[in-house]
Amino acid sequence: MQQMSKTMGWLMLALNVVLLILIGTMHNMATMWLMVLIMTLDAVTGLFALICHSI
Repeated sequence: MQQMSKTMGWLMLALNVVLLILIGTMHNMATMWLMVLIMTLDAVTGLFALICHSI
């Protein structure tokens, strides 16, 4: 399977840092939405890489 691009890796790292900050400041709803966004983005990029690799 293809590896994630460096840009995408940095984006995911930045989003996870923001997630940790939101958890630390007790912004629960924003934390949940960001967690959903990160997991969805990870799943979509993984699926896209898998589809592109199989073609």
